[in-house]
Amino acid sequence: MDCKEQARKIYGLCIAKANATNNTLTYGEVLKALGYKKGISGQAIRYGLELVLIACADSGLPILTSIIVNQLTGSPSAGEYPNQSWEKEAQRVFNHREWPDVDEIDWNYIWENRKKLSDKHGTSGYWGN
Repeated sequence: MDCKEQARKIYGLCIAKANATNNTLTYGEVLKALGYKKGISGQAIRYGLELVLIACADSGLPILTSIIVNQLTGSPSAGEYPNQSWEKEAQRVFNHREWPDVDEIDWNYIWENRKKLSDKHGTSGYWGN
């Protein structure tokens, strides 16, 4: 599964979880939902997560990945929310109800412009130089 496909699935998974329960997801739950075997590192989905983050930011939506947390710490991985509190952003996700359908997001545009968009939306340098 490439990272655009991961992003599409993560986007839908986060919306479903937020709308149904107003609770966070763990990286392990996301990995399992995407079909990864137990014990796989969250690094396997890091690019898919970043694509969701920049797609949300670029669309003016709450950042869906703010509700994906480490099971041990209860918070997202370090460095993922450099300009804001992830807790406040997660609350914005839980309060938001009008999400574009996954097919309304131009994932090809997000992928093709990932470096510029990532730099623009606060995760500068994520995709390298």
